[in-house]
Amino acid sequence: CSHLCSELLACIPKGMAKKMRLPNLPPCDPEAMRLDKETLQNHSAANARQIAMGYMPGVAECAVKDNRLIYVDIRGYQDKEFNAKMSEKSLFRCHSMTKPITAVALMSLWEEGKLALDDPVHKYIPAFRNMKVLRAGRLEDAKRPITLRHLVMHTSGLGYGPSRERKTEKLEDGPYLPLVKRIDSGLIKNLKSFCNELAKFPLQFHPGDRWEYSMGLDVIGRVLEVVSGLPLDRLFRQRIFRKMGMKDTAFSVSPRKARRQLTAYYITKVRSKNRRTKLPNNFFTRRADGCHPKMSAWVQGRSLKVLSGGGICGSFAGGLLSSLRDQTIFCNVLLNQGFATTTGHQVLKPNTVRLLCRDWLRMKSVSDKQKLRGWGMGRDVGWCPLGHWMPKERLMFMGGITTNWSINFPTKTFQVSMTSSSCEADVHNWDDRKDDLSGALDHAEKVWRRKRRLQNGRVSC
Repeated sequence: CSHLCSELLACIPKGMAKKMRLPNLPPCDPEAMRLDKETLQNHSAANARQIAMGYMPGVAECAVKDNRLIYVDIRGYQDKEFNAKMSEKSLFRCHSMTKPITAVALMSLWEEGKLALDDPVHKYIPAFRNMKVLRAGRLEDAKRPITLRHLVMHTSGLGYGPSRERKTEKLEDGPYLPLVKRIDSGLIKNLKSFCNELAKFPLQFHPGDRWEYSMGLDVIGRVLEVVSGLPLDRLFRQRIFRKMGMKDTAFSVSPRKARRQLTAYYITKVRSKNRRTKLPNNFFTRRADGCHPKMSAWVQGRSLKVLSGGGICGSFAGGLLSSLRDQTIFCNVLLNQGFATTTGHQVLKPNTVRLLCRDWLRMKSVSDKQKLRGWGMGRDVGWCPLGHWMPKERLMFMGGITTNWSINFPTKTFQVSMTSSSCEADVHNWDDRKDDLSGALDHAEKVWRRKRRLQNGRVSC
C-alpha cells in the first residue's frame, strides 16, 4: 500500500483534501484496505451538510487501519469570528479524553514498580485516610480504604459536579458545590490543595460497591506527582508526549499560540425544525469560552491552577488541549501494543496495554460483586482505565464533550473525530452510517465485502 499522498487525495472529495503527514503512517487508498471509498466520501459529504446547517463550525477527523492513514477530513473553521480555518494542529478541549493519558502515565510508573494498583491512596495523600460515607443522611466509616484501582475505575465513592457550559451560567446544587466554587474562583492553587479539600467531603458510597463517573483520575494525577516528584504537566511531557511525538498537547497555551491554533468553543442551539419529522434541521452557535482566543480559560494566566488529570476541574474548565494529529498518534500507540511508530519508543510494554484493554468491571480485584454496571449504555458495555470497553467486539472508545476516538482491535482500525461545538439535540435525517465516522467505517467494511461478493459472483457466471 505504497500510494503517494497526492494519489490518495485524488480519491477524496473536494473540501476534505487536506494533508496530514505523520511519520510511519503513510496515506493509503481505503479500497486497498478493504473499505468502500464511496461510503467514506458520503461521510465527508455529511460533514459538509452538518456545517452548512450550522450544527458545527468545523471538524477535524481521520481513520487509520493497520498503520495506514485511510481517511482524513479537515474542514470548516477553528474560529468563525476570526476566520481561522481548521487544521490538523487546531487545538480542542479534551475534557474526559484527558483520562486515558493519565491512565497511561499511571501504568508507566506501575511497570517500574514505583506504585501498586491496590495501594491505598492515603499512602500518597494522607488526607484520604479514615474516609466517611454518607448514607441516608448519616455518616458511617468506609468499609475499606480507597485504592488506586478504585480511583482509576470510578469505584472509589467519589463523584462529580456540579458543572456548566460557561462560567456565566448559574451553578446548580451538588455534593461538591463549595469545592467547585473555590476552584472556579482560583482559591485552590494546585492539585495538592485540591485533593486535601476533596478528602473532607464524605464518599457517596463504599469503595468498590458500585461504579460512578468521578474525579478519581484527578486524584490519580496528584498521586503521580507525589511518586514522580514532578508536576503533572512535566510528567506528561517526559513520559508520554515526548516519547510518542505529541507536540501540540498541553494543559494551557500562550496567548500567541491560542490565536494561531485554539478552537473557539461553541454551544449549538436549534434555529428551526423539519415540519415532517419535527427534528432540528437548522442551528446557530454561541461562543462560550471568551470573546477572543486570548480570553479562553485554557490560556496561560487565565487557566486553572489545578492540573486536571480527569479533564474537568471546577464547573467548566480544566484538562488537556490536543490536536487531531496528537490524538491520532496516541491511539496508534495503543493499537500497536504501546509502541510509538512515530518515534520508535516503546511507551508501555505490550502486556501492560493488553491488561488495560479489557473490561475491568468483571475483575474480582475491582469488586466483590459478579460484575458492576458501568456507564449505562447496556450490559455489553464495560469499562477499563482508558474508557468504554465492548468485550464481544474488542472495541474501546472514549470521548470528551466535543471529541471522541474509538479503536477496533480485531480490524486494527481506529478513528478520531474532533469538533468544537456542543449540541444535545437530535438532527433531522441523521444516519450513523453516514453522519458518524465510526458508523461510516463499519458500513464501509460491509459495503466493500458486499461489492466483492457481487463481483465474484459475476466472474463465476
